[in-house]
Amino acid sequence: MGLANIHVITEDRASGAQVIGGSLKFVSGNSNYLSRTPGSAGNQKTWTFSVWIKRLKSGANPGIFMPVTGGDGVNESQMRFDSSDRLQVYDSGGDAGYVNVVTTRVFRDFSSWYHLVFTYDSTQPTSSNRFGIYVNGVQETSFSTATYPNQNNNSGWNNTSRHDIGRVAYSSNNYIDTYLSNAHFIDGQSLTPSYFGFTDPLTNTWRPKKYTGTYGTNGFYLPMDGNSPIGEDKSGRGNNWTPVNFGGSNTLEKATGALP
Repeated sequence: MGLANIHVITEDRASGAQVIGGSLKFVSGNSNYLSRTPGSAGNQKTWTFSVWIKRLKSGANPGIFMPVTGGDGVNESQMRFDSSDRLQVYDSGGDAGYVNVVTTRVFRDFSSWYHLVFTYDSTQPTSSNRFGIYVNGVQETSFSTATYPNQNNNSGWNNTSRHDIGRVAYSSNNYIDTYLSNAHFIDGQSLTPSYFGFTDPLTNTWRPKKYTGTYGTNGFYLPMDGNSPIGEDKSGRGNNWTPVNFGGSNTLEKATGALP
């Protein structure tokens, strides 16, 4: 099945915590990525994506999670770190009136894990409530660029085009250098980070917890922890992903699990 490069994120130090025992390493030189083409469109107006990520180097790290729509590098949707290490979400692959949000702060802590949650709900009457970014349980509110979708806009995510994790899908040579783990996509709900994590009262750090809700049509849960085949959906929905250029056994690496 190919084993994940196991990189321990957390230790069981608080009641109710979920222990994440490993992660999947993406290396640009190996052209690693995951791919899936949904058989039918889900809810393109409302969804949530949650993932734990540890960056391996500075600079543009494109293609955390994106669908291929126009295939031209312009009509696309992507979540990424830009060349200045800011977090950017860009979506012009759906209806007109797209998202382009770039954080003011930069993310250059390569020793720690970040928990990222992206929420999309274009049904909201207030434009700034239609898209949100949360890092370690806290909503980002300072942006160098902030363009929000029109009300009831269909996003590029959750359509019937191919979706990739780990690369810019329209390019053959644009891959990430990152550890990823514990990825949830919730089709049809815009959820807060409290569904996926909590502040540990013993350590005052943001910790993962088990998600117990529903996933919707195209929802998925990819543990990416080395305990199941890479790309296997554990949500019960059967929305499996195809691993590309993964294979063989890798060394077991330990980490402190410290969060910023």
